[in-house]
Amino acid sequence: MTVLSNYLHHMTTLTIRVEESLKNKAAKQAEKLGLPLTLIVKNALRQFVANPTVVINELEEIAVTPSLQKKMDEIGKLLSKKLAARHALSGLGTEIKTHK
Repeated sequence: MTVLSNYLHHMTTLTIRVEESLKNKAAKQAEKLGLPLTLIVKNALRQFVANPTVVINELEEIAVTPSLQKKMDEIGKLLSKKLAARHALSGLGTEIKTHK
């Protein structure tokens, strides 16, 4: 029982909102495979952690409000800073290797 207790101790609950039709379709597909929908979602999260990429298949039309545009601009700035820092650090690694 100790192993199960430790396993449950490290678990958390993730609550997400999705369209009811999407949830129902996903549950139906999972059931066809004989798998619980929870396992499908956990697997998707594990895959994202192992390979942090996002593929968006069907784009929905999104109205870009001033508030949304501001958030997108902030994200763009953060990404630019991160890429600039990564580039600067990669150059540092080269300098350290050549000056040994």
